[in-house]
This record gives sequence, C-alpha cells and structure tokens, in this order.
Amino acid sequence: MRPTLKTIADELGVTPMTVSKSLRGIGRISEETRRLVRSKAEELGYLSSRERLFPPFVKMARGSEHRLRLLCPTIGALDRGDTVPYRNDMVSGLERALASTEGEVLAESFSSLPEMLEFLENSPRIHGVILSEPYPTRWIDALRSVAPVIYTVGHDFQRGVNSVFFNEARAAALAVDRLRAAGHRHIGWLGIFDKHASYLVPDEEFDEEHDSADQLARSPHGTRYASWLYLAREHGGVTNWLVSLVERDWRSCPLSEAVRRGCREILDTRPRPTAIVCVANAIARELIAQLEGAGLRIPDDLSVVSYGVEEHGNTNDGHLLTGLVMPMDKVGGLVPEVVQRCQAYPDGLPISIQFDAEWAEGETLRQVSTTDDTL
Repeated sequence: MRPTLKTIADELGVTPMTVSKSLRGIGRISEETRRLVRSKAEELGYLSSRERLFPPFVKMARGSEHRLRLLCPTIGALDRGDTVPYRNDMVSGLERALASTEGEVLAESFSSLPEMLEFLENSPRIHGVILSEPYPTRWIDALRSVAPVIYTVGHDFQRGVNSVFFNEARAAALAVDRLRAAGHRHIGWLGIFDKHASYLVPDEEFDEEHDSADQLARSPHGTRYASWLYLAREHGGVTNWLVSLVERDWRSCPLSEAVRRGCREILDTRPRPTAIVCVANAIARELIAQLEGAGLRIPDDLSVVSYGVEEHGNTNDGHLLTGLVMPMDKVGGLVPEVVQRCQAYPDGLPISIQFDAEWAEGETLRQVSTTDDTL
C-alpha cells in the first residue's frame, strides 16, 4: 500500500498537517522537523525530493503563510544611462506573480558582497535572491549560504544554481530561420563584451585564472554568443558568417565607438552581409543611427534585427525594430514556483527552465532577392 501523509505522521509522532507543510516548505516548522519529514518520506517511498520537479500544489491565498520575500539586487546604480527593460520586465512579472499572496520584491542596490550579506542577515527572512547579472562563484556560494539563488539571465555556468530564462540556441535558430525566409544568406552578428560597467560586478572579483565559471562570466550574453558562433560556422553556406564581438571598456569607450568598430568589421566582409543581428536593442538603435548617418537606408540597403523586449523595441526615429522578443515577464512569473521548490526540497537537484523567445515583425527587415544577396 502506498504510504500517505498519515503514515509518515504516525512514524514520526507528528500531525499530518505538519508533514504536509514540511514537504511543501511552508509554515513555521523547524528545519530539523522538515529534515526528518523529508527523510522519512523518502525512506517510505512517498516521494524522492531530489528527483521531483515541483512540490505538491500550494494554494496561494492572500495573506497566507506562503508569502515570499525575494531580493532582486543590482550592483552600483540601477540607472546606467540607458534602459534596462529586460530586468524591469522580469521584476514586473515577479511582482504580479506575488501579488495574490501579498509577497514582496525587494529591489536594492549594493556596492559590494559584504554590504549585500549584511542586508540579508539583518532583514526579516529572505526566501530567495534573484539575479539579473552574472556573479562570481565566490559571491554565489556566500549568497547560497543565506538563501536560494535564482538566475534570470542567460549566464548559467555555475553548479548548484537554479535558473529561469529563455533558450538562447532556439532563439538564434529562430532568427536565422526568419532571415533565410526573407532571402538573406549572408548575415553579420554584432555583440559587445562590457568591461568595467557600473552595473556589473567589478572585474577583479572574478577569479578567471582558477574558476572556469568566472571566466565564462565575462559577459551576461555568453550563451547567446556561443549559439551565434556555432551557427556562423555550421550554417551550411559557402562562407562563414562574421561574428563581431567588440570589447568595450566603459571607463573610456562610449557605446557609439564600440558599435562603430563592430559595424566597420562587418561591412568590410565579402560578400557583404545583407542583415545584421544585434545583441540588444540599444546596440541596434545606435547601429541604425550610424548607418543612416552614413547615407544607408534601413531596411532598403541593410536589414537590422535585434534581441529585446517589445515595448522598448523602437529605433531612435520611432520605427519598430524587427527581432526576438525576450519573454522576461514570463520568466519573472515563474520564479516564485522555483523558490517554493527550493524551500520544499533544499537538497533537490538544481533546475534550469527555459522559455521560447518570440518574433516581432517590426520595420527593419526586408525581403531580398538573389541579386541583392550577392553584393
């Protein structure tokens, strides 16, 4: 006979309600009791917490004991001179998901790891730390000692961390499929490696010499660039597509200069690309402004597509950018369920959940003919 909550309760001398709350990670139950209940549940074959994806359904009632308090930290000033819509959308989705239980999102800015740890230790219980930028492994380990850590960014190289994002490989393939359908055969890719940016963890905090994850954390777009580089070499065409990854030192290099260097590298390629894929909307807007300043018409002379979120996907003159829409509101909306899983199964295997990106038609991509594509 399959064991029940009452079976576990009788074995431990507690109530079935205590067992239920312990297995769901809720209620004012001591950590020792939760551990004993989980251990007994696995021993009796009730469940395997390391293999189960999500805890049993928890009714999210307003004002209930299921209320979550989640920290969404940033490093340095949040206003970095340009918009951060991907993070804003994630936080909005997170806030909507928590609204039914009167949960709380704490959006705080910190200058250092000790400052963040002091905040966590001196605050009422924080149930999870939600990251939108890559952090060093040393920082991750310190934060995990206080609360579960959830990444909401493509950087997903560190062990033991849960993540919710969108699938970068599928997104890159979607971009290629849409460009091919529009007749484009020669494609350029433009990305930027940000160094010493005020919104990123300081470079010296990453141990690139001894920690491979720290080395891969050079950019939050590492998995995106990996997908680009693979597609650029394996697309089956007669020439490799150029992937221009420009290093930008924020202390001395404005965005316009970084985009100018990448644009020059791409346009010097032969055959010249008929479309350029940009890593973010801010880069796409700057690229279009420079191309139009040089006398090119977008998209008549050159198509530009971008990664971004829809409501911020306009060019400087108001045209809608064509490209990939990142479902960051959906990412934020799922985070509370992942946090609940961490509460219920603290020893469970870390999971990575990935959404599909969507395509926004926009006004910066045109159909090309065979003659156009041989320039």
